[in-house]
Amino acid sequence: MTSLRRKKVSIVFLNEPDFEELAFRFLILNLNKIQKCFEFEFPDIEEYPFDEKDFAYEDTSALLDFTDIIQKEEVDADYFIGIASCEIAENYFWIASQGGNTSIITTKGWEKLFAPPSVFEYVINCLIPVLAIMADKTGTIESHGPTRGCCLDYVYFKENARVDIALGYICDACRSEIQEKLGKDYLECFEKINSMNWLGDVNEMGTIARDLKKFFRIDLSKDTGFHKTRRERMKEYLLELPEKLITLSLSTLTAAIIGFIVGLLFGKG
Repeated sequence: MTSLRRKKVSIVFLNEPDFEELAFRFLILNLNKIQKCFEFEFPDIEEYPFDEKDFAYEDTSALLDFTDIIQKEEVDADYFIGIASCEIAENYFWIASQGGNTSIITTKGWEKLFAPPSVFEYVINCLIPVLAIMADKTGTIESHGPTRGCCLDYVYFKENARVDIALGYICDACRSEIQEKLGKDYLECFEKINSMNWLGDVNEMGTIARDLKKFFRIDLSKDTGFHKTRRERMKEYLLELPEKLITLSLSTLTAAIIGFIVGLLFGKG
């Protein structure tokens, strides 16, 4: 029995991200550890292909421009997902070439006030429909109405997608179609990614959410993932200050006690 070959998925920033890029890379690359269908990667492209002021997708034919970029940079992968911070026509979350290999997810419209879920969780939620649509060579998998809390819901108002992300659900119709068109392994991979359970709890040692806070100062229980303003950074520091002072005081007290004990044991008199 041959094992499933993982499809390489190349993530390309089409313009400068409006969120914390390194933290996002950390989360996306952790997906490589939790499922066996896709291997995500970030190509070494020195410059962003587009300036936001000049960059807009008015229809799906603009995906051809994305293909030109891929060829120019000689990026080799099975699927390509462009991350943009501009508006896609008709207020789309994403557009994907049916049965093709290119798609685009935009963070435009996922406002700071929507978090939680963070913009990271929003993008991860969008990965499932774009990957399913590209992988489906029959061209029949697509977003749908009515809203069922499914990651393939067509949700015009982006704030309503908070429900879909929180549920981590794939509806019965989409589950059946994915299993029929792509296979059981793909369905299991999509369900793992979409559940967000792999993130763990920010207060639990050894979890991805905890490491995200430790190394990148992003707390998924409250942070948006977007770039923090100076005021937000100052507020964060002030909130952490009492804990730091307590830790410092305990350290000072501990040192004093140890010094006292050493003095008793080895002091003169």
